[in-house]
Amino acid sequence: MKGIKLTFLCTTVLATIPAAVMAQSGGDTIVVTAQKREQRLLDVPVPVTAVSAEDLAEQNLVQLKDIYNRIPGFQYGGPRAADLSLRGITTGGQTNPTLAFLIDDIPFGGTTNASQPVIPDFDPGTIERVEVLRGPQGTLYGAASLGGLIKYVTRTPSTTDFYGRLEVGANTVKDGEMGYSGRGSVNVPLMEDFAALSVSGFYRTNPAYLDNVRAGFEEEDVNEHESWGGRAALLLTPTDRLKVTLSALRQEVSTEYSDLSYSSGAIRVCPDCIADPSTVTTFGPFYEDRTTLSTLPSFGDQTFALYSGRVDLDLDWAELTSITSWGKVDNLLSNDVTAVFGGLLGGLYSAPPGFAVTIANGGSSDKWTQELRLSSQGDKIDWLAGFFYMDESATLEQTLFLLDSGGALLATPYIGAGPQSYKEYAGFASATYHVTEKFDIQVGGRFAKNKQSSDENLIIDGPAEAAFGESTSVTTPSKDDAFTWLVSPSYHFTPDIMGYARVASGYRPGGPNTSVAPQSSFGSDSVINYELGLKGEVVPDQLTVDISVFQIDWKDIQLQNTDSISQFTYLTNGGKARSRGVEFAGVWTPFESFEVSGNFAYTDAKLTEDLPAFPGVDTLEGYDGDRLPFTAKFAGTISARQSVELSANLLGYVGLSFTHVGDRPSAFKTNGAGSTRPRFTLPSYNLVDMQAGFEYDEVWNLNFYIRNLTNEEGVIAATNRNGTNVPQAVFTQPRTIGFTVSRDF
Repeated sequence: MKGIKLTFLCTTVLATIPAAVMAQSGGDTIVVTAQKREQRLLDVPVPVTAVSAEDLAEQNLVQLKDIYNRIPGFQYGGPRAADLSLRGITTGGQTNPTLAFLIDDIPFGGTTNASQPVIPDFDPGTIERVEVLRGPQGTLYGAASLGGLIKYVTRTPSTTDFYGRLEVGANTVKDGEMGYSGRGSVNVPLMEDFAALSVSGFYRTNPAYLDNVRAGFEEEDVNEHESWGGRAALLLTPTDRLKVTLSALRQEVSTEYSDLSYSSGAIRVCPDCIADPSTVTTFGPFYEDRTTLSTLPSFGDQTFALYSGRVDLDLDWAELTSITSWGKVDNLLSNDVTAVFGGLLGGLYSAPPGFAVTIANGGSSDKWTQELRLSSQGDKIDWLAGFFYMDESATLEQTLFLLDSGGALLATPYIGAGPQSYKEYAGFASATYHVTEKFDIQVGGRFAKNKQSSDENLIIDGPAEAAFGESTSVTTPSKDDAFTWLVSPSYHFTPDIMGYARVASGYRPGGPNTSVAPQSSFGSDSVINYELGLKGEVVPDQLTVDISVFQIDWKDIQLQNTDSISQFTYLTNGGKARSRGVEFAGVWTPFESFEVSGNFAYTDAKLTEDLPAFPGVDTLEGYDGDRLPFTAKFAGTISARQSVELSANLLGYVGLSFTHVGDRPSAFKTNGAGSTRPRFTLPSYNLVDMQAGFEYDEVWNLNFYIRNLTNEEGVIAATNRNGTNVPQAVFTQPRTIGFTVSRDF
């Protein structure tokens, strides 16, 4: 590791992961698969963040919630896939996701919000790196990549080398318990140049630190979070032209008082807001103890699984790739929702003092995909063309229970089930023409059709009909099509400095609606992204930069509305919005073994039309010029790292980083009579992290870290259900101290 220079950065998470970027010259080269083939990161005219799994594991950064605020343009609004966004492309509700999740080139999780898919936080023990692509990626990746995508890249088995890695770690949270982790991976050539097996696995328990103070259920350190899983991949190379990869990945998560919902886990309900909710505009003054809950016991279980087969065949004139996959996500959550439904159901049932309302929320989705594509690289033109098919089934089953103060069942007011099917067919193509050795032009297009069907089956108890309506069974079909495209010229000023322009469109499907909606279905929405970028080593061996300037025009925006009486949600379409901004990342290495790195984003995301009003139903209030939810105008990080050669075999380092996240507006408020709480502001916050470690003989590593050194109580996400409910918030994890020890072999 002696003498490594970090000489290229593409908006990576250097604030906390200084080793995440590798050299473009004089060392290793960052290679990404952003355009469905391996390319040097410098040569990709797309803004990409690349973070290695090893660097994530060393500091126990195991969830997107841990790193979102260190990636410019990344927004976190809650625990589900629909709560994540890039570059301000969000309206703050449980709409269809604006970001796509992929494992390698395979779409994973829900394309729609039918099952309310949770964020698939795959542990670093089962992947090689994470790539984040900002801006619409509709041409190569299709629907649900309206704002960008997150790609988990797995390890490729090697038929020639035996190698592996073992790692153990522990950490503790201020006033909380200990957490532990173990990870391992090994690559075994079964037959040289013919077959290889790669196996990885992990076990992790996160430190608990929240105390439950509810009468009869008092307990300390209740928010337990345990996960385990692994991946196995078999590579077969029968001939020099044929490569077959079979892969199986599985991860389980088990939680108590988890943060999978705003109603439990790392969430505190604002106690003083009940008396005078109209005065609440920020969160800071209202939370004296951010590590205390008052709630019934809750639990959550998740399963993520993906099984795939990939065939790569060299045809001389092109390479044929076939990818077949089946993926499944199951999510079962039971938690206390008294804060949401208690005021409504307590009166309807004349419930006794101390009653509670809980929900059993079961979501699942399974997805078949098939992609078939041809690609070729030549002296004058590189091209790719393919066909994609997806068959997705999803369901959401929800049951509300009314309980007395001791937990005994009083009534079952609501039982709902909503199976939904989604099928998509698409053809796509992309070509890059090398006009000269330095000047390239890329164009691409994708045409897709989808067909959906949704069943809504409701069983409503008699007293609850006044709020939820009568029992119903409704089937609603929906279909749509879309064409997305891109044009991107690029110019290499030098082999290691590239400028590019990118104009690209993105699309998100509409779909069937719930029975409380004014319309049986909601429409698709679309964006056009205009961008200029420059990336490269502007001062050889010293300074590298990645700069992008963008504007995204968004029309027919999807919106989640909340009925202020029943608390049910439904989706509609609004008018127009836009997001514009500047993103910058840089690494300065003034001398060997010392570096300063930083990145920031300025994002100005707002409505450009008033939101529409629908007569007779509650609709959102939003006006031309209002900011879009959960997006900080300014967020940035800066870090410094010093490496020291302690002996011929021993290298040490120490690092310090500072992260700032600006204030962010909450989701839009509805105009319903029950919407008495205003739209509020999530306050800005700062985080300070420290890292130190040793490397011995290039195989042993000992790493120490302190996250949130100053114990900042920052608000990560918050909601008041469009002004209809008591505010709830998710806070930054208190000061966490930990270490990892690893051995490469």
